[in-house]
Amino acid sequence: MKRAFRKSTLHLLLVLVLAGMIFGLYTTLTPTPEPLLGDLHYHADFKVYLNGIAYDFAQEKYMSEEEGALSPFTHLHDMNGEIIHKHMSGITLGDFFESIGMSLTETCFTVDDGTAYCDDETKTLQFYVNGELNTKFDQYELQDLDRILISYGDETEAELQIQLSSVTDEACIYSETCPERGSPPDESSCVGSEECLAPKLQL
Repeated sequence: MKRAFRKSTLHLLLVLVLAGMIFGLYTTLTPTPEPLLGDLHYHADFKVYLNGIAYDFAQEKYMSEEEGALSPFTHLHDMNGEIIHKHMSGITLGDFFESIGMSLTETCFTVDDGTAYCDDETKTLQFYVNGELNTKFDQYELQDLDRILISYGDETEAELQIQLSSVTDEACIYSETCPERGSPPDESSCVGSEECLAPKLQL
């Protein structure tokens, strides 16, 4: 009886060891899925007006360059403060502004020094995508060739139309969908670089 018990125990141990070896071999040979970084490369033109003045994003502190990236997934570079670059599915406008130390909600736009521009009795925050009012604000997922306007103030409809027309349409150059207008700058400095994979916020 004891001999049969020992034999079945030994068999069980051998099966467990064999199963462990097979599992170890499987996990070693099965490649780890790569992160979604770089699964797409979208570009969007954008402008932000605060009390009728266009905000200047063409500043070094907002740029992601070879020596340091604020975010590997969405950023500005080449000292161009009017084109958002998006490198991963699911990235929203809120993610972009967060990466440069700002925030956007349905009622407030907050710049990186903490100044908040919020809805009140006379001024409102409005969000346009491709000329149309949009209610998603920070939840809006950026799409290729979008033209985005964020406007805070008490502008008339005519003034808003002027702001809308000021949003550039140069994203197609970076997305290479308008070759007649030139080639984009080299963007290899950021995507996949060690600096991008270990981003640091620089305010």
